[in-house]
Amino acid sequence: MSIAPDATDNRGLDNLSELTPDGFKPGLHALHVVTVSAEDTALLGLLLANLLVPGTVISLDGDLGAGKTALARGIADGLGCQTPVSSPTFTLLMEHPATGSGMPLYHFDVYRLASSEDFLALGLDDYFSREGICLIEWGTLIEDILPLSTLKILIRLTAPETPQQRVMTLFWPDHEKELAVLERSWQDAHPGI
Repeated sequence: MSIAPDATDNRGLDNLSELTPDGFKPGLHALHVVTVSAEDTALLGLLLANLLVPGTVISLDGDLGAGKTALARGIADGLGCQTPVSSPTFTLLMEHPATGSGMPLYHFDVYRLASSEDFLALGLDDYFSREGICLIEWGTLIEDILPLSTLKILIRLTAPETPQQRVMTLFWPDHEKELAVLERSWQDAHPGI
């Protein structure tokens, strides 16, 4: 398992012309995490949940079966959500209330929306200002209306011969400290690797 910040990998980011001469723009660092099982992916979500504050929006993209729901389960567990998380494939929004001091998770799947205008027309952008966490599967489909501070996560399968291994790439504008804490937490959870 490995995790490494990468200041040069800016795939999917706009305004690359604004990069400083050394190829580095504050807030646009990528963090790469390799997980080797669904449990590992859920653990990453659990660790990430500890860094989230009310109003955080997460855009989650990746191939079908890449582990988006496993990551969402870990985040929900870390937030103290009461209801089990499943893939919202045929449901646009699943609300997962939290217990006690936890935070609710608003789990969207926008794959079947024609455009971000559909999301707005349904009033779903109101969830961005609620006191919970918005996790949007296939978030790049509505990227033009997401808050600038959205945490973007791309999950990629590594190779057919290692079907459980995934590479998670995280972009979180202006949250370098949180990504550094996540890196340390991940390394602490996997000593010697």
